[in-house]
Amino acid sequence: MTIASPLIPQSIAVLLLAMTRIGTTLMFIPGLGGRTVPTPLKVLAAGVLALVLLPFTPPVTQPLSDPAHFTVALAREFLLGLLMGFGIAVVFGAIEMAASLAGVQIGLNLGPIFDPALNAQATPLNTYYLVTAALVFFGTNGHHLVLLALHRSFQSVPIGGATLAGDAGSTITALASLMFADALRIGLPVAGTLLAVDAALGVLNRMVPQMNVFFVGLPVKVLAGFGVLLLTMPFLLRLLSTMVTSGIVEAIGRAGGVAR
Repeated sequence: MTIASPLIPQSIAVLLLAMTRIGTTLMFIPGLGGRTVPTPLKVLAAGVLALVLLPFTPPVTQPLSDPAHFTVALAREFLLGLLMGFGIAVVFGAIEMAASLAGVQIGLNLGPIFDPALNAQATPLNTYYLVTAALVFFGTNGHHLVLLALHRSFQSVPIGGATLAGDAGSTITALASLMFADALRIGLPVAGTLLAVDAALGVLNRMVPQMNVFFVGLPVKVLAGFGVLLLTMPFLLRLLSTMVTSGIVEAIGRAGGVAR
């Protein structure tokens, strides 16, 4: 082993940089990045994956053993991992946004609960959508596609060589727009139906002013919302399957392409 600095051996520097890119990306995978997973387990997973992928990466020619070069390379790897993780967050963020949209229309936001996975207040519908998406993600081997995307990132962007492209802002904006579009695709059946129910209740309130529309409409909206959700479940699973496989790979590729 050649040591160019008494502080950071070259081989250890390469391993730490690879772990930074992998670990930052894995933070956005559901079930792995939550606070319920112990931090040592996350570090262990990143280290094991780095040891597996490093033999298949191009050799590193930069003097990463120097502390100054290592610090710059560490920041670049963290940025690249953050961008690739943003590609994953776009997909699952769209699912969470769709669940919030449907939950507000149904009325489940009146009684939110604390979700330890999200570390925030969430409705049962948010948990249902995210758990379903996570099960579809692992059931369709979406995690294998993420590992393949990580492997390809090491081939296209050498360790410590990531730089921001000129169209970084437009790419990130396009991904954010894609998240809103996907959220509408997922939540529109339930939200659209409940919007029609609200319109019908408004007309009913004008026809029968003595009736308390709020107390009558709340159980109607709950039944209508869950009824539409049950009827559209096969289409939802098909859409989620596409999003957590090819959709995630495309989003990771576009986000990772920002840093070249």
